[in-house]
Amino acid sequence: MIKTISIENRWIGILLLFYFFGTLGIALQEYKNFFLPLTPLNLLLTLFVFYKVNNDFSKKFLILSVLIFLIGFTVEAVGVATGVLFGSYSYGDLFGFKVFETPLVIGVNWLFLSLSSYGVVQYFTKKPFLLVIFPSMIMTALDFFIEPVAMKLGFWGWENSVVPFQNYVMWFATSSFIHGLIYFFRPKINPKISVVILLAQFVFFVALYFLIT
Repeated sequence: MIKTISIENRWIGILLLFYFFGTLGIALQEYKNFFLPLTPLNLLLTLFVFYKVNNDFSKKFLILSVLIFLIGFTVEAVGVATGVLFGSYSYGDLFGFKVFETPLVIGVNWLFLSLSSYGVVQYFTKKPFLLVIFPSMIMTALDFFIEPVAMKLGFWGWENSVVPFQNYVMWFATSSFIHGLIYFFRPKINPKISVVILLAQFVFFVALYFLIT
């Protein structure tokens, strides 16, 4: 019997292929300059596939999504402008269009990472405290691998090329606030796409961490 591949799995397959060739292309010096400018497309595709598979287009979920995007973008914009929140850093040009020297797609990054990390933890527990703390820990752990790769690739740069400890504290604090907001809305998030996105992100940055840094 021939089993048909579901639409959900097709989208997930496309996303994983995009991450695989993106990782490979960036790791290979001769192709890096072609693949790096595709970074905003990768972020938008990740968000698109998340919503396609999650299949919740209710007004409540869309309002939550807009709020997460605005929170993520705002803390980044304030951070870039003042250097007070995360430390002194600035974005390069690879993320595309900027507002207040901050790429708009950075809000997209906060959005799908927040929802995905919540979706994974939500599968295992319904306890409020854990639904705030564990997703925030996941996101902060991911940032630990993101930072050296991001600096090496020119996504952003830190003053004196040193990532301050306050960056991770602020990542955790912002993530905790966002996940508290998510819990308030209590969405039911698809755990499958959540796991796929988080694993794709971890593999992408961990692989590049060892290949290019």
